[in-house]
Amino acid sequence: MPYLPRYERPLAVFLCGITLGCIDLNETTAPEATALPGTAAATASGFRWATATPESQGMCGTSRQLGCTRTLADIWNRISNSKFNTQRFIVIRNDKVIYDRGGTQAYPVYSSNKGLWGGPTLVHAMSSCGVHLTDKASRWLGGGAGTRWRTIYPWTAITVEHLATHTSGVCDYGNTGTVCRNENGDWQQDFERAKSGGTKYPSPNDALTIARVRSEQNRQPAAAPGSVDEYSNVGHGLLNYVVQQACGRKLSDIYASYIRQSGMGLPVEPALIYTDGGRVWNQSAGIARWNGRDGAAVLRLAARLGIWDNRNVEPVRYWNEVTKITGNLPVAQSHGRGVVYYNNSTDRWTQSAGHRRLSNEMFGHDGWFSTVFLADPLTATTIVRQGKNNAPGASYLTLNGCQPGWTGTAPNCSPGTNWSNNWGVSTNTREGDYVAGRMMVTDPLQEAFFFPPPFCRMTGAGGKTVDKVTDVYSTPSGAATVELTAEIRVNPREGAGLSVVDRVEFYKEDGSTLPRLVGTGARVTGSNPALYRLAVSASSHGAPGTTMTYFASCVAKSTQDGTKKVPSYSRPVRVRRTS
Repeated sequence: MPYLPRYERPLAVFLCGITLGCIDLNETTAPEATALPGTAAATASGFRWATATPESQGMCGTSRQLGCTRTLADIWNRISNSKFNTQRFIVIRNDKVIYDRGGTQAYPVYSSNKGLWGGPTLVHAMSSCGVHLTDKASRWLGGGAGTRWRTIYPWTAITVEHLATHTSGVCDYGNTGTVCRNENGDWQQDFERAKSGGTKYPSPNDALTIARVRSEQNRQPAAAPGSVDEYSNVGHGLLNYVVQQACGRKLSDIYASYIRQSGMGLPVEPALIYTDGGRVWNQSAGIARWNGRDGAAVLRLAARLGIWDNRNVEPVRYWNEVTKITGNLPVAQSHGRGVVYYNNSTDRWTQSAGHRRLSNEMFGHDGWFSTVFLADPLTATTIVRQGKNNAPGASYLTLNGCQPGWTGTAPNCSPGTNWSNNWGVSTNTREGDYVAGRMMVTDPLQEAFFFPPPFCRMTGAGGKTVDKVTDVYSTPSGAATVELTAEIRVNPREGAGLSVVDRVEFYKEDGSTLPRLVGTGARVTGSNPALYRLAVSASSHGAPGTTMTYFASCVAKSTQDGTKKVPSYSRPVRVRRTS
């Protein structure tokens, strides 16, 4: 398989604080109501995706309505054409699968594995195995033949965060620059052969040992780690080594034991690397296969900052560290990279005018053949696409050197080896290889909304301001109610005039039954952006000491047809009734 690179803020949305002085304290305290219609099933066996029509979630499935200029069927018909050869396409909104072509079979996701189990296992290592992003990687990479990590610059200066953000300066195995192979000329081809693992490549000929001992830097003289940027599968493999050394278990075991929850699947046939010390480790740079819905469930966990079935799967703050769009290393942040995941802080997936209907907080990871797993926490939208072009070198949904009309199966033209025909983006344009994924997948998908989905977030829980650090918010002692507040932003990136606020509802999850509507919020007087508040009775919440999960459903309605509505779920929060 030829090497191809992977494609990889404006202002963060302001969080209005909760001021009791501007809240209508006479609003009704709502009793519990019925379960959310058509919601994802949270039964005794745990969460499962539900299904719903696109129209019920504010998108056009097969016919255009209101502001839709595309339908999901239009998009599928275009990208499934043999020229682009999309194999699977899944759209999920508000925990409901609304469009699915092939989402229940496992397939190669390539570098998307980095986000599906490379990121989550790093979260566990940070939570339970003593790993910090600012730690020197030499702590785990400097043993045995890895002496240079403890003795030679720049290896001594590389941190875990540098490896996780592709800013370490470690060459990728596909980098053809002379500097990358002037000391160990054959290390890259050896790594590429060994990356799939197996007993044919035992230590010291395994991919992780080659990465640790023989890989080289992409600058000469070496630039300071954190000042350079190069997407590196090798660097990510080293991150995997750090996690496994720190936790004493291979990635697949960490994922299965600590990350996977009911309703989430497992990676299929991950590579086994027979590395130093007789250990058998994994690397998540692209070998394992995934069922598309299972991969989407991993992003659901990350987008909810680890809250699943009314429990914290690792602390909130660590999930925030790997999905945040601000405060990342400047070099990585300038290119829309965070810790392991890409994000939309630079409008990576929403550059086109009139197509900015998803938020800057969208994050995810891509893989070869423009395979993508993306989640937007503010609109509760998840996108999965598997691509597979049959011509060598012709991926990323591009014509890639071939003429219009190419069928993708035995083309009558030279297959092409670069991105010169990638929607007008030249081969020397930085990260030009993600452009087709936007032009062919995320841009048209945003056209399939009735109107821009509202951005929704919880801002208050139990009388506390919601942050991205707190696992459980405790109510004041003796409080008669559980106070909940949410923010809704309508048309936040497309301008005014298309929709207005309809309502903000609040739901409760107990981890064993369907989420239940607990009430509709009342507008906080004078709030801008609009805040809605609900006071849930303490007895309705549960007995003293009980912890429940709450989320908001923000609903906007068309200014042309008030029956047409678009809901968006917020990230959830957990609240404990103190007494």
